[in-house]
Amino acid sequence: MSFYQIEQAERDLFAVYQVLYANADIEMWYDWKARLEDTKFTDQCYWVVRDGVRIGGAIIMNDTVIYPFLIAPFADRTIFWKTLFSCCKTIIHIRGVLSQDVEILQSFAYRLDVTRQVMCCPTDPDIVAALPEGYSLHVLDQSVDRTALARAIREGYVGGTDYEIYGTPTEEEVKKDVERLLQIYAPNNLSLYLWNDQDQRIAGLCIAGISAAIPLRFAEIGEICVLPSYRNRRLGEYMLNWIRAKAHPYAPVVKLCVTVGNSAEGLYRKAGFIPGPRFANMSRNNQMEI
Repeated sequence: MSFYQIEQAERDLFAVYQVLYANADIEMWYDWKARLEDTKFTDQCYWVVRDGVRIGGAIIMNDTVIYPFLIAPFADRTIFWKTLFSCCKTIIHIRGVLSQDVEILQSFAYRLDVTRQVMCCPTDPDIVAALPEGYSLHVLDQSVDRTALARAIREGYVGGTDYEIYGTPTEEEVKKDVERLLQIYAPNNLSLYLWNDQDQRIAGLCIAGISAAIPLRFAEIGEICVLPSYRNRRLGEYMLNWIRAKAHPYAPVVKLCVTVGNSAEGLYRKAGFIPGPRFANMSRNNQMEI
């Protein structure tokens, strides 16, 4: 009969194993050091051990597993999960699940909450962004009315995949998120909004910039939306191209994260963004027995 256990790992060594054996650059950092640092945000990292041999590892924080991986040459993903669950019977949430593990975890009574992927694109000073007639571009900074921004974002996302999955946030929650993003991107703010000159209202907006904490000085898009009555006028394409050109003096790459199933993914691909590995968040009912 096999003996299963988990053992706390030394964080730096664990990070090397995770980056090598996860075999997926989920965040698309394209950099060994950045990926190591992304893994080393906690010391709650553990080896998964079967009969005295390490077969994998994971970050385990209370009822949540993050960044699970198998250690070669071990390759039986079902046994890996069975081993982990036999040692940790209170796991409710699993973050950063790769595609090959989704069906396995569903057999253990976990449900798929959401599938996400990071998308990246080179910045380029030669990109031409042509603003459609009747609209004007404005810098989105601390001076812009937060209530107007929050209302525009809520209207722009209504009926979309993210609100369907996560629920519609309140106006106050959106305002707090806008404030958080503008603080993050304050060192190099690239945020903008498009104003419809005839209707005298916001038609679309993009909150973006370069945080001092983002590895490799990549630019990042935190929010982008076009209000329903202004869609199919190439406003989203314009904002993406504008960001690509504007960010070039400061960053080699612009990145964003999209929920799989969001219709905006087609726009991002059209603008030159390439997707990284898909990763899922899964969970189970607290009362279920594994």
